[in-house]
Amino acid sequence: MSSLMSGILNIWFFAFSFVPWFLIDRVGRKPLFLIGTAGQMIAFIISAGMVFKVNQDPEGNRNFAIVAATMLFVFLGAFTFGMQATVWVYPTEIIPLRLRSKGTAISTASNWIFNFLVVEIAPSAVQNIGFKAYIIFAVFNFVFLFIVYFYFKETKGLSLEAVDALYAKKGALESHNFAVLESGKMEKDTHEEFIETVPETE
Repeated sequence: MSSLMSGILNIWFFAFSFVPWFLIDRVGRKPLFLIGTAGQMIAFIISAGMVFKVNQDPEGNRNFAIVAATMLFVFLGAFTFGMQATVWVYPTEIIPLRLRSKGTAISTASNWIFNFLVVEIAPSAVQNIGFKAYIIFAVFNFVFLFIVYFYFKETKGLSLEAVDALYAKKGALESHNFAVLESGKMEKDTHEEFIETVPETE
């Protein structure tokens, strides 16, 4: 039964991995982060409650076990929807050009390292402290939800130069002559000034 469940989860994960491809440039990075993180947090909270009930009476609370198993699908769907795609795209967009190669390397390495740690720690944590492990994971997602909401800036449709301007200080922004367009995009207006100064050729 566990092998069947694992196979279905992997198929679900693979199928849902295509969803962000169609949404990341339409909905934006920040909304996907928020929705995915909130979905993960909700899945962990419900899982904590269900595991707590099952531990009290394993035989009499099988329905709670089914709900807990369902939360695995909710978590994987939320993870794929929010983190699976955006976590690779967003760092390369917000890191300044002069630091982009090193910053991307650090971001990628830290992502894999923390994934490894979670995979190694999660099973023993669930075995030793039970439902409390899910509460800890939910708290991490709750904190990250506020970080995304208050500090992450939307980069959808912006050039890398425009993203740099989003995080630049006001004085630096004005010195680089960036104009904010109504569509939300930013472009350098120095290009037009350059064209005006070029003499016409006969």
